[in-house]
Amino acid sequence: MPTIIDVAREAGVSFKTVARVLNGEANVRAATKQKVLTAAKALDYRVNPAARTLRSKTAKRLALLIDNPSGSYEEATQIGAMLSVQSMGFQLFIGKSLAEIESFEDLVGVVLSPPISNNIAVIQDLERREVPFVRIGAEKTSEAGDRIGIDDRAAAKEMTEYLLGLGHRKIGFIKGDPDYDVSRRRFEGCLDAMKETDLIVDEAYCVTGDFSYESGLRGAEQLLSLADRPTAIFASNDEMASAALATAYKLNIRVPDALSVVGFDDAPVSRAIYPRLTTVQQSTQDMVGEAVRILADRISQKEAPLTQVVLPHKILERESSAPPSTKSD
Repeated sequence: MPTIIDVAREAGVSFKTVARVLNGEANVRAATKQKVLTAAKALDYRVNPAARTLRSKTAKRLALLIDNPSGSYEEATQIGAMLSVQSMGFQLFIGKSLAEIESFEDLVGVVLSPPISNNIAVIQDLERREVPFVRIGAEKTSEAGDRIGIDDRAAAKEMTEYLLGLGHRKIGFIKGDPDYDVSRRRFEGCLDAMKETDLIVDEAYCVTGDFSYESGLRGAEQLLSLADRPTAIFASNDEMASAALATAYKLNIRVPDALSVVGFDDAPVSRAIYPRLTTVQQSTQDMVGEAVRILADRISQKEAPLTQVVLPHKILERESSAPPSTKSD
């Protein structure tokens, strides 16, 4: 059965545009609307009975707040939310800040992605308004709201242990945005593994990015310009890891022969580039879908105990990692 994602691909527009057309919103150009409707007819796309309420005056609105420099993370998060609300009869609004949803009178719940999920001002405002919310990738900075994520610290420790098991001792680390708690937890996991192996962490091998591809380029160049450069780079997400691969290519450093590169997330880019990235697998799309389901339960049972869901992760070994070379470059 086709989804709005299929309709978006057929029409050559974003899935958010498809949603606006199907929700009957007025701010869509006539030509664009016609492309979407034509694609939907060609694919025999049908709105299910629950989703029909999206166009009714009684529709209830869920909001997803996301402001992330990683394009692949934003896309997976938005797709996960859109696919989930289709079967639940909610209308979805996607925004970047609390200010965008303050005037919504039909708002029944909010999904908060990092770093917004740890913004105390946002949490307190939603509590004051008695709007249920679910926090993705949230540290326990507040007891408020249901929470869902993976154990980022344990996952990063496992990835570092994997590199250590290959024989790497000079491991460079590209941290994520310092405003994100997941950045800290992933770096702490790396440190945990190093310390358990009685290795001293060289501060020169630890650089800070912001989860964007551009920051990965800067971080990798800094690490690979060292006189005694790392034999492996662990980046806090796959976009920065793919930037490290590009930097290695530019500097004529072969991966994985002379350098191993690993990432985090199992984003589509990790499987599309060469060599394919060894990475930590977490299903962002599934995580957001589960967050929406938790929120729907919370809306119907506001007095139920708060939940904290920890989803599984695993290390995916691919072609970007290997034992360190014994040859000089």
